[in-house]
Amino acid sequence: MSIRPEFPELNPREREVLGYIIQNFITTATPVASQSLVQRHRLGISPATVRSAMNTLEAKGLLNHPHTSAGRVPTDLGYRFYVDTLMRQVYLTREEEEALDRLALTVKNDVEEGVRSAARILARLSNLLAVVISPRYAQGIFRKLELISLSSNRLMVVLTIDSGYVRTVSIEVETEISRKHLDHISSILNERLSGIVISEIAEKIEEIVADIREEDESGLIRVFVDSADTIFDETDVKRFHFGGVEYIALQPEFNDLSQYRSIIELIENEHLIVHLLENETKDQEISIRIGSENELRHIGQCSVVSASYNIGNIKGAVGLVGPTRMNYPRMVALVDQISQRLSRGESFRTLR
Repeated sequence: MSIRPEFPELNPREREVLGYIIQNFITTATPVASQSLVQRHRLGISPATVRSAMNTLEAKGLLNHPHTSAGRVPTDLGYRFYVDTLMRQVYLTREEEEALDRLALTVKNDVEEGVRSAARILARLSNLLAVVISPRYAQGIFRKLELISLSSNRLMVVLTIDSGYVRTVSIEVETEISRKHLDHISSILNERLSGIVISEIAEKIEEIVADIREEDESGLIRVFVDSADTIFDETDVKRFHFGGVEYIALQPEFNDLSQYRSIIELIENEHLIVHLLENETKDQEISIRIGSENELRHIGQCSVVSASYNIGNIKGAVGLVGPTRMNYPRMVALVDQISQRLSRGESFRTLR
């Protein structure tokens, strides 16, 4: 969770009124008036008593009073108080749980398809912008590689890291190389690269194979050295997937085109969105950033609910971006369950 700010003291009635106001505003997107609050929730107290509590909550910075309305709306601090002290856990439906269980099976077979599916499912269930960051492959530990001949001048390198996460890369060679020689070079590389972090291999491959490079008549070792950035680097791998742009456009907060444009700018900038989610999530804990708590100007009027997930020793992240007027209990449950399903995969296949 986010670092908890200093909250004002509230008596039981003020806490109750604040909770009802936030719940109603989340549902209706319109300022909440005392009369409607009393009628809707049968509070058993007069509208005047509710107005008094509203005035106190506004004075303490938890509510705001739009000039054109007699009702109140929550402030960022009001939402934070609600999230940290009033919010109750909710559970997904059986149908939603079953959909996420199917996602876990997809992830076990193909991590990239699992990541794409997770973004689509999370967007559909939340009606918000969903983002899933793929694990950073370069942080994985080398397990093995296999060389497969595709043609007389092209090889496929099948590279596996400790989590079982697999990447395939094709490289060009000058002449056809026999199966026996491919197996021999694979054996040498598997022995020498075992236990090394993938990103370190990209930096040190020339040093690692220096003593055998000249002895290799096929030139394959030289090709590996020259192609190290292609084989062991992840700069060409799409790291994030998203869904729900069409859903978030329907939220009344984004009727303002400048607000909607900010969301579009965010998802068009991979560096920004990866930075946003990876920096906010640690050890699968749920992170909630509300409005002004977000560092990025693109989403100063939004909230972000995110969590990390782990595939072996490498980590990805999953998150939702939406208006501060979001259904926090449900969004937390969705992000939590998606991150758990993504973490359940034990064997993964193709990363291209």
